Amino acid sequence: MNTKDTEKIRDIIIFWKNEVLNSKLFPRDLSSSLDIKNPEVVDITGVRRSGKSSVLKLIAKGLEDPDSWLYINFEDPYFSVNNSATVVEDIIEVYVRYFSDKLEYLFFDEIQNIDSWERAVRKYRDGSHYKIFVTGSSSKLLGGELSTLLTGRHTSFSLMPLSFKEYLLFKGIVVAGEKDIFMKGDDLKRALEEYLLCGGFPQPVLTGQRELLKSYYGDIVEKDIVGRYDVRDKNTLEKIGLFMMSNVSKTLSLTSLKKIYSISFSKSTNYVDYFKEAMLFYELEQHSPSLKSRQRGLKKIYSVDTGMANIVSMSFSEDKGRLLENAVFLELKRRGKQTFYYKTPTCEVDFVVRENNRDKELVQACWDISNLETRARELKALKKAADNLKLKKATIVTIAQKETVTHEGLKVGIVPAHEWFIAE
Repeated sequence: MNTKDTEKIRDIIIFWKNEVLNSKLFPRDLSSSLDIKNPEVVDITGVRRSGKSSVLKLIAKGLEDPDSWLYINFEDPYFSVNNSATVVEDIIEVYVRYFSDKLEYLFFDEIQNIDSWERAVRKYRDGSHYKIFVTGSSSKLLGGELSTLLTGRHTSFSLMPLSFKEYLLFKGIVVAGEKDIFMKGDDLKRALEEYLLCGGFPQPVLTGQRELLKSYYGDIVEKDIVGRYDVRDKNTLEKIGLFMMSNVSKTLSLTSLKKIYSISFSKSTNYVDYFKEAMLFYELEQHSPSLKSRQRGLKKIYSVDTGMANIVSMSFSEDKGRLLENAVFLELKRRGKQTFYYKTPTCEVDFVVRENNRDKELVQACWDISNLETRARELKALKKAADNLKLKKATIVTIAQKETVTHEGLKVGIVPAHEWFIAE
């Protein structure tokens, strides 16, 4: 390493150290739940701008000795050219030589920008006392590949945009218990509707600048899809992305995409996979006892953020029921629930929730259940699904109504969305 590179790396270390120390950060649920003493590598995946950097900064700022940690964001322009695995070794060498030999914690943000970064991480995990945290914006790069290279000696976490509880914290709305939920019910309902429309990406929530979501989406498509996979047919890719954003909470047919855009089945499959790997979308399989049937069947798609889907599609807010369903899916995912959608020729239920590989609960999202015809339809679907799956618990998440009803022997809790999102 020459003198020029050494000086540049020193400047980068100083810049990011000051960036962490001077950051004003809101707490995130994930930052308080990580075990910083466990020797395993911690990898955090999440869509860009969801707050992964803030989580690392929160952990670093919480350490007693500021000399004991090194934080680097590999989206720094220096690494667009200097992106070989050896640069990780150079950074650590410079830190120990010029800053402190008490280094214990390594925080590497957006590390997928470094070629063969996995080997450097494995080297320092196996041959040193360092506790290593890495983040990335690709489920593929920080998923299967890391599992293979670190052979189980890592712990993976996923970070999505703000949950509703985190959103309330960012907005300065304190909910201290059930009494607060009751007393602030109207305020919480308004906050929930705003949350559904605007989403949970931290910076737009704090600034109110919803237009940022369009630039976020464009950056993700450009950097995490077009650039990473060298996509030549960018026009078709963008059309498919818009189609998916406009049809969240619905089933997605790859065959239909093939016909609509006059492309091969392989191309439609690859493009959808790219959007999933960039963590812009999640899939939900249909409930079936057969694994083969689940994998082959049509899957429903959900956006990582209702605000982004709303502003990118420019029409999503017209169907508030789908907006709510998308948010309920995300919350179930945050809670670590295994979920499927349920559909037969005679009924459809949004979510079957499983625990320990056993069906436990039905959850239906319905914006307004005050209409008698709507109410009868939702209760009938839940009853049929509950009978078929031998379940006794069912919940309807709605925007305002609250009651418990018994429909043909099935007890159904109708819960206002703002209460349901806060409950667990």
